[in-house]
Amino acid sequence: MKTKNPGKNAVEGTDYFHGRAVKTSDYDFDDLAGDVQMSTTITEADVLGVLRAMKGYIVKALLAGRVVVLNDIGRFQIGLKGKCYSRDTMAASDFSPSSMIKGHRIVFRPDAKLKSAIAGALTLKRVSSEALA
Repeated sequence: MKTKNPGKNAVEGTDYFHGRAVKTSDYDFDDLAGDVQMSTTITEADVLGVLRAMKGYIVKALLAGRVVVLNDIGRFQIGLKGKCYSRDTMAASDFSPSSMIKGHRIVFRPDAKLKSAIAGALTLKRVSSEALA
């Protein structure tokens, strides 16, 4: 893919290119439930029910400040975006979360087994950037 500026050493007026992963499609709860149903004795409706309940419990645990560990898959936790301050400019007792915390995100850290499974099976091929437009 063409990129405008790859960093601080970029030469003005030069076109730069880089490789990137290309999305082929989405794989949602319904797809996952259908595949699990085909390979187990569990019905698609039961799988969907478990996945939806699991999502609710993940939200509840994250809001409680817990790290959610899905063995062999990875970890989810809340991350915050905020302003830095020094003790010279603000006392710890003056810290106000509403003014110093500017946002949040959900951080996912994949498990080593998941990363290894992807690395062992990943194949790379060139796709024309015109095909992505």
